[in-house]
Amino acid sequence: MTGARRPDVDGAVEAGGEPNGPIDPLRDLLDPGDVTAALTAALVRGGTWSEVFAEHRTSSTARLDDGELEFRSDRDVGAGVRVGGRGPRGSASTTLLTRPSLLRAAEAAAAVRDGTGSRVAVRPLDRTTAPAVGRPPADVDRADVDTAVRADLLRRAADAAHGAGAAVRSVTVTLVEVVQHVLVATSDGLLARDTRVRTRMTCRVVARRSGRTATGFEGPGHGGGLELFDDRPPEGIGAEAAGRALRMLDAGPAPAGPMPVVLGPGGGGLLVHEACGHGLEADGVARGTSIYAGTQGRELADPHVTLVDDPTLPGGFGSYRVDDEGAPAAPTVLIDSGVQAAAMTDRSTADELGRPRTANGRRESAASAPLCRMSNTHLRPGPADPADLLGDVAHGVYVSRLSGGEVDIATGDFSFTASEAHLVERGALTMPLSGVTLLGKGPAALAGISAVADDLVFTQALCGNDGQWVPVSYGSPTLRIDGLVVTGVAS
Repeated sequence: MTGARRPDVDGAVEAGGEPNGPIDPLRDLLDPGDVTAALTAALVRGGTWSEVFAEHRTSSTARLDDGELEFRSDRDVGAGVRVGGRGPRGSASTTLLTRPSLLRAAEAAAAVRDGTGSRVAVRPLDRTTAPAVGRPPADVDRADVDTAVRADLLRRAADAAHGAGAAVRSVTVTLVEVVQHVLVATSDGLLARDTRVRTRMTCRVVARRSGRTATGFEGPGHGGGLELFDDRPPEGIGAEAAGRALRMLDAGPAPAGPMPVVLGPGGGGLLVHEACGHGLEADGVARGTSIYAGTQGRELADPHVTLVDDPTLPGGFGSYRVDDEGAPAAPTVLIDSGVQAAAMTDRSTADELGRPRTANGRRESAASAPLCRMSNTHLRPGPADPADLLGDVAHGVYVSRLSGGEVDIATGDFSFTASEAHLVERGALTMPLSGVTLLGKGPAALAGISAVADDLVFTQALCGNDGQWVPVSYGSPTLRIDGLVVTGVAS
């Protein structure tokens, strides 16, 4: 019988649900008996484990595009069933949380097996012992939030952007709020729940003057609700995006060649995420296609460099309390005082490499297979004063923000474009620069970090890999990398 709600037992706390906390709609939509039946059906043709991942996701998007307001809300419900063990793994999904639909998905997942190999009994489902890493925000139910509240937040950001200067021509502000409830159940008896709440405002500004066009962007977010604006008022978001666009209207050509590059607080986070983090996701390590496949235990950087992936970060945009395979979230030190200490693993890569699971199995939706992915990846703060990092540079480039780039994890080669940069002359910022691109190799960039300051800042984003997008954050304090290649005008 579907739709029965499993009673809570003695008020115990599960990951993702506290007494009197947010109501998880999956408790009403998904019957535990149906989950057990699907886990059992997935194993009928062999396999050593099976899994059900279910989600209920609501999202609302409010956009103000040059004065025109648009609102949209969506709800996604579904479940994915997997079976694995020696031999092929199978997976299938459904958007209906009924016993017949779950069984059909389980049978489709099992079809890849040949009927041989170990078939295990499904153990009774029990609560996960995963520790909670932060109570979900109280405003998880947004039904009582009037659209006028969202409209006011958008207009405040847009008005601040337009008021930054007459050269501002176009402003687009978007507010996205997501509430995701997940359940993970496995044939070995694991039952894990999590509730994830994320909010982000982005502001994109186009400025024009004297035939030149420049853009500016700001997009803060956090793992929480509208309390985001307690620390980041929308006026500041709009003004910051407009300020970047206006400053770039006065930008001159970038110098070219190897030189010291100072990346401002948060500015180096994307470089670390792309050039180092992706290479330390264990799928590439297991296949031998990552440049970091053979560097475990090696010294890759100076002792002031420590790189961490931490899904337990309070309020982190990429935070969760259990990953999408039900593993308890925990921080992973990837590079410890310059030495590669670990790689990020999910269930399959941990088994393949014989390493512990680091709870980095993530998926875009119930229809997606989990992949080994980052969460909140950052360089820990160092001992240096930010002003000293800049003051020691006679001729170089200061990068406030990187806007994107490309990385080959097999070779470590990367190319990153700066959205805002300045020339550094005798320790001072001078002319803003356009067309700044940074070239290098991940390991060489790590080895070239000569100083790390104490002003850690995070940037929020959606990270794409193999067609799946998941929320992440990446952070760095001000840092100096010696000998990075800057493209621009040869001197």
